[in-house]
Amino acid sequence: MAYLLPRAILVLIAWALTCGLIRKFWPDADPVIFCVAGASWAGAGIAYFAYLRRLKRDIDDLSRRRYIHSAG
Repeated sequence: MAYLLPRAILVLIAWALTCGLIRKFWPDADPVIFCVAGASWAGAGIAYFAYLRRLKRDIDDLSRRRYIHSAG
């Protein structure tokens, strides 16, 4: 959870910036546009979290194999 929360906040900040830019450059934008922007950032966040989880798992496996190999 400690590694998840800062990254979730970054995704929320990115979505807020995207919505701010949409509101600035397209003031009469339909609310569906904001939902699409939020969904795309949510998808990007899920992919990012999945990648980091897989990377952490691979690093843990590698260090575990190294430890077993050096101990044996």
